[in-house]
Amino acid sequence: MENITIWAAFLGGILAFLSPCVLPIIPGYIAYISGVSATSSETGKKVDWQTVISAIAFVLGFSLVFTLLGAASTFVGQFLQEYKSIISKIAAIVVILLGIHFTGVLQSSKAKVFVLVVSGFSLLYYIYDILTTKDYFSTGFFIFLLGLSLSLFYFSGIYKILYEQKTTEVKKKPPGPIGAFLVGLAFALGWTPCIGPILGAILLVASQQETVNQGMILLFAFSMGLGIPFILTAAAINLFFKFFSVVRKYFLVIEVIGGILLILIGILLMTGNFEKISSMLG
Repeated sequence: MENITIWAAFLGGILAFLSPCVLPIIPGYIAYISGVSATSSETGKKVDWQTVISAIAFVLGFSLVFTLLGAASTFVGQFLQEYKSIISKIAAIVVILLGIHFTGVLQSSKAKVFVLVVSGFSLLYYIYDILTTKDYFSTGFFIFLLGLSLSLFYFSGIYKILYEQKTTEVKKKPPGPIGAFLVGLAFALGWTPCIGPILGAILLVASQQETVNQGMILLFAFSMGLGIPFILTAAAINLFFKFFSVVRKYFLVIEVIGGILLILIGILLMTGNFEKISSMLG
C-alpha cells in the first residue's frame, strides 16, 4: 500500500475533526471525559496531564473500533476479489454520492435542478456510450447508475437522514482513563453522520486492499487524523477556542473541499486510475 493512500486517510481524519458537527462539540467531549469544565481553565495554566491522558484513552477507544472496521472491510473484500472490478465501480458511485452529500449542495434551493441535470446527463451519456461501443455494461452504464442513485438518494429523502446529528450518549460519566476509553468506543459506534461520508469512503478503499493489515493501517491513519488534533486540544484548550473562532468562519469551505476530494477519489476509483496515481506518488 502506497504512502499517498495512508496520507489521504490521515487527511480525511483531519477533515472529519474540522467538520461543523464535530469541531464545536470537542470541548464538551473533553469536559465529559475529564470531569473538568473546558471553560474553567485559565489562560497560561500548565497542561493538565490528567485531561491529556483521558483524551488519549478516548482516542484509543474510537481508534480501536475504526481499525477493526478497516480489518473487517478488507476481510470481506478479499472474498469478493473475483468481482473486484465491478465492486470498485459500485464503491466509486457510493464515494461520489457521499462527496456530493458532504458539500451540502443537496440542502440548497437548487438541489432538485442539480439532481435532475446530473441524472439527465448520465442517461444521455449512457445512450451515447451504447451507440458508440455497442456495450451495455461499459463505463457509461456505471455513470447512468450514478445518476440514478443520486436521484434515489435525493428524492427518497435519505440525504436528510444523513444530515441529522446522531451520537451515542453515555448517561453516567465514567471515571478516569478507562471510562474515557469506553466513551471513545461509544463515540465510534455512534459517530455523527458528518464523519460518515469520509469514514465510509475510506472503508470502501480499505475493502480494495490486498491484506487485512493494509486495511487496518488505513483506518488507523484516519483515526490518528481525527485523534491527534483532539489530544492537542485537550492539552491547550484555550488555544483551541481562539482556533475555533477563526475556523468556524470557513466551515462551508471545509465541507466543499472535503466533498470535492471525495468526488475526485470516486472518479479515480471508477476509471481505475486510483491505484495508478497512488503508485506514481507513493
